[in-house]
Amino acid sequence: MTNEITKIKRLLNKKEIGPVFFVTPNPNRGIGLEKEIENYHIICSQKTDLVESLKEEKIAILCIEDEKIKNSGKLLENKEVLNYIKKEAKGRQINIITFKPSPKISKICTDNNFRYLGNDWKLNRKFENKIEFANITNHLKIPNAKSKVVKLQKNNEKILNMLEKNQLIFQLPRGFSGNSTFLIENKKDLKNIIVKYAGREFKVSKFLKGNTYTTNACVTKFDIAVSQPIFQITGLTDYNRNKLGTSGNDYVCGEKLSAFEKKKIFDYTKKIGEYMSQSGYQGIFGLDFIVNKNAVDLIEINPRFIGSIPVFTKLQIQKGEIPFLLLHLFEFLKINYDFEILKNYFSYDFWRKQDNFNFSQLILRNTKENDIKIKKTMISGIYETKEDKLVLRNKNYFSKELEEDKLLIQCSKKNSVISPDAECANLQFGCSIMKGNKLDRNFAKTIDLVVGKLGL
Repeated sequence: MTNEITKIKRLLNKKEIGPVFFVTPNPNRGIGLEKEIENYHIICSQKTDLVESLKEEKIAILCIEDEKIKNSGKLLENKEVLNYIKKEAKGRQINIITFKPSPKISKICTDNNFRYLGNDWKLNRKFENKIEFANITNHLKIPNAKSKVVKLQKNNEKILNMLEKNQLIFQLPRGFSGNSTFLIENKKDLKNIIVKYAGREFKVSKFLKGNTYTTNACVTKFDIAVSQPIFQITGLTDYNRNKLGTSGNDYVCGEKLSAFEKKKIFDYTKKIGEYMSQSGYQGIFGLDFIVNKNAVDLIEINPRFIGSIPVFTKLQIQKGEIPFLLLHLFEFLKINYDFEILKNYFSYDFWRKQDNFNFSQLILRNTKENDIKIKKTMISGIYETKEDKLVLRNKNYFSKELEEDKLLIQCSKKNSVISPDAECANLQFGCSIMKGNKLDRNFAKTIDLVVGKLGL
């Protein structure tokens, strides 16, 4: 497979393709292919240690250091950014990547004749809408926790009848990091949400006990590429204020799934990918599942880049796999390439034999309801725990191998202003950090040290 990756990179590095600019407020979202593609640029507004690390690695990066800019659209319309892009392009075709599409990004790209390497924002929102997606999963006959679409109003008999039998999950059409998802356990919870959101439509589903898994996937013109199931770390309210919000991923825990459960996840992901392809969708997406005793329910879709894609891309490269991010670029750059040689790459037989990555990632978010300012920070790099202390071993932004007594820490800069639910720090481990569906006590102690150091 390594020879194929080399061929792909050669095609992407052809001069006529033009430079690629990943525009993202948080530079962490832009890494993955920075060492694989020539003329690859990261443009950001948040100054972190990663910016300096990338400069030391001779990676092209522009940081305009304006933390008021918190979305890619505002960043892309900045005059300094536009001047940098046009100067570095040297008259060649300009290619833009962002974490997700938006009307503003679409307009800027159209007005400047930039090629956007992603789906149209309307298509993104069609699938991102949780209510619309409930209808799609029902249409495809994929188990989805018996989701219904309900308009909130007083004395709603349909909801009261459902609540008598089960705890319920209420979801607004769109949201971020669990902030649009609510667990309704009793009539008091229901009353509170009706007062706040009366007249709004929600996707309402039965609360399912079980573990949450995610798959990264990529719609290509040949087939749907599917990752191994990745365990989602949820319910850790010390790190994410939303009860059902995600706090990271454990790539090792997928091994605990039965063959039946893994096959269901693979089949459902393929089915959704094929439906999306028929609707004109291309490239990367992600799905979330609840799994419990051979019952597999599809609960959510992310029709865009997923937060784990930067690390996932690095892990794929390290393992000699073709990164989904490269496949994504091929779709939008419309490069002709004979993938016949890779047809087995998309098959179930190939997929089921793949090993999980020996890796975990935990995200520490702002758990307050308001912005916070980071008063204390740490140098980003690889740390070792020694006698209940964290000792910096070397500066780095990604490590190929992390021993079990070491972790990589990426932190926000001192005086950074962090919005509610946004990332304060990112911790990476070279092993599983879970014991069942709870944090392993040994790693919990290390994480507490980091939280204390950062004053969160």
